[in-house]
Amino acid sequence: MASQLLRSTFQQTKKLLGCGSYIKHQRVGIRKQWMSQLPKSDASHVPPAFLSAENKWLSLQFDQNQKNYPYVWLRDNCKCSKCYHEVASQRLLQFVDLDIDVEAKSMHVSESGKDIFINWSDGHEGFYPLSFLEGEHFPAFSDPLRQVKQELWGSELQGQIPTFQFSDILTKDEDLFAWLTALHTKGFAVIENAEREVGQIHKVADRVAYLKRTYYGDTFQVTVKLDPNNIAWTGTGIDFHSDLCALYNQPGMQMLHCIKQSSSGGSNILADTFKIIPELQKEEPDVYNTLKNTLFEFTDIGTEFNDFNFRSSKPAFSYDYEGHLRQVSIHFGRHHSMNVPADKVYDVYKALKVFFHYLHKKRKHGGIQDV
Repeated sequence: MASQLLRSTFQQTKKLLGCGSYIKHQRVGIRKQWMSQLPKSDASHVPPAFLSAENKWLSLQFDQNQKNYPYVWLRDNCKCSKCYHEVASQRLLQFVDLDIDVEAKSMHVSESGKDIFINWSDGHEGFYPLSFLEGEHFPAFSDPLRQVKQELWGSELQGQIPTFQFSDILTKDEDLFAWLTALHTKGFAVIENAEREVGQIHKVADRVAYLKRTYYGDTFQVTVKLDPNNIAWTGTGIDFHSDLCALYNQPGMQMLHCIKQSSSGGSNILADTFKIIPELQKEEPDVYNTLKNTLFEFTDIGTEFNDFNFRSSKPAFSYDYEGHLRQVSIHFGRHHSMNVPADKVYDVYKALKVFFHYLHKKRKHGGIQDV
C-alpha cells in the first residue's frame, strides 16, 4: 500500500541489505481498526433524542456528549435500501433528487432501540442505525482517529523503535492495530522474524489493503547489478533522501524486507523530517521559505518490467489545505534542475546545504541509526 509521502528520509550505506523488515510511513488509514476499539454506548439504551426545527437538526445525547446531525445531511445519508447500497457502501440517492431544504416531520425509535426513523417532508421515511450515527462527528475533524497525534522523535527513540513479530501481525488483530498505530504516530516500525524469502511483503500488505504498483513493479529486489537503473543497486552510499520523488504523489508507506545480509554495509539512518522542518522554519526562515517555494525537477529514467521516463516539479516541502506538512521531496540523485533564474541558483544550493546540515546534525543528536 502506498500513497502520498515519506515521513522519514533515510540514508543508505553500501548495499541496502539488512536482517529484518522495517516500514517507513507518514500516514495510514486505520479507521476500521481504530473505530472497532472505541467504546460504544449500550445499544439497548436509547440516547435522549429530539428534533430541532429552529436549527434543522437531530440532537442525540451519547454519554454526556451531545451530537447534532443537520437534516440535509441525514436525508443524504439515509441507510434504507432505496437510498443506500449496503454491500457497495455507496449512496443510491441521486444528488439531483436531494432536497437541501428538507424538513423532519416526525421521529420514532425501533422496538429494538437500535435504530431511528425520521419522516421527511419529501415523503420519505429515513432509516438511521444508532451505531452509524454514534460514529459520525461534526466537525469531521473531531473524529477520534483524527485526534491521534503524530509523535515526533529524535535520538531518544534509539533502542525504543516500535518492533513487532511477523507472525503476530498476520494472526492477531490487536498486534495489527498496534503496528498501524505506530505507523500513524511515529512514521515507521520494525517487523521481525519474517521468512527470508520473497513474498512476505505481500502477506503483510494483504492484512491491510494491497500493494500499489510503481514503474519498478509491485515489488523489486535491491541487489548489486552490473547495469543498475538506480544507485541503490550499487555498493555506493546514498545520502538522506525520500524515494520516488519523480512521482507527484510519493509513496506514503514503503516496506523493505531484508532477506540476506551483506558482508559489509547495509546500515540505515533515519531522521524525522516532520520534527526537523519546523525547527528550520523557526531558526532559518529564509532557508525554509526558499525550499518551500522553489520548484525542483526530479527525474527517473530506465527500464524494469517496462521502460519509464518520469518527471515531476514540486517544492521540497508540501502542505495540505490545513497547513500541515504533507510531503518531503529531497533526493540529490534524482534532482535535475530548479525553477529559478540563474542568479538565484546559488541561494537555493545554500538553502539545501543548510537543510542537510540540520539532517546530519540530527543524525548525530536526533537520528536513528542501524535500523
